Amino acid sequence: MNKSLYLYLFPTIFTAANMFCGIYSIILCMKGNFIKSAWMILLGIIFDGLDGMVARARKASSLLGAELDSLADFITFCIAPMILVWQLVMYKYGFAGILVCFIFTFFGGLRLARFNTAVYNSGEYKIGHFIEGLPTPAAAGIIVSIVLLLGISTAEYSLSKRYITFLLTLLPWMLNLLPGLVVMLALLMVTRLRYPKLNYLRLNQKVSFKMFSLILVAVLLIFAYPESSIFIIFSAYILWGVVEYLSRLYRMRKNINTKQL
Repeated sequence: MNKSLYLYLFPTIFTAANMFCGIYSIILCMKGNFIKSAWMILLGIIFDGLDGMVARARKASSLLGAELDSLADFITFCIAPMILVWQLVMYKYGFAGILVCFIFTFFGGLRLARFNTAVYNSGEYKIGHFIEGLPTPAAAGIIVSIVLLLGISTAEYSLSKRYITFLLTLLPWMLNLLPGLVVMLALLMVTRLRYPKLNYLRLNQKVSFKMFSLILVAVLLIFAYPESSIFIIFSAYILWGVVEYLSRLYRMRKNINTKQL
């Protein structure tokens, strides 16, 4: 096999796996296997992260790969989650539920298209290790983590019997507020809030002690309380962008006031 072809084919395998997870998630959802459908979307998030890391490690990034990756992301993180929430909750709201699902799907597609445009324009939306707008995997991740909590409460399927009780007491509120949450996530995807690029690390790159500690804590939490920890991690990531923006705004105003004095 041609060496250059093999170089670009390897990361494409992970992109294909991501797309497969999205399609399989939709099929499982249509069969009524909602919890397994949610797990497939989470598996797609893992493959999506590995895709970028492998491509950078092998220096095999390409415009074709970026387009294919965005297509896989649109299926797995935009369409599949909305089919899932429609089957679970949104059908109760009729046309309003359809509109909410459409808004999320459209804004997710817009988010991916904006990212690709930024790549073509030499990284207009890239700021160091940050990226503007909530990434579609994170938006999908918080939605499916709620579904996983639902699986614990209904004893349908869970990786572990251990869970954080407080989150289950909030679950009825989460489900009732899910339409509003979906719209909020859709808006966050097209804002200019800055979020850390978690997949900017290279496979052969050394990480700082701080980053290693955060990864270690996240892994230990997931092993201890799988479903609960997944919800907490995605929630913390989403809130990080909001807190970072407010902090940056405060520093800017403080600097302006200092200069005026």
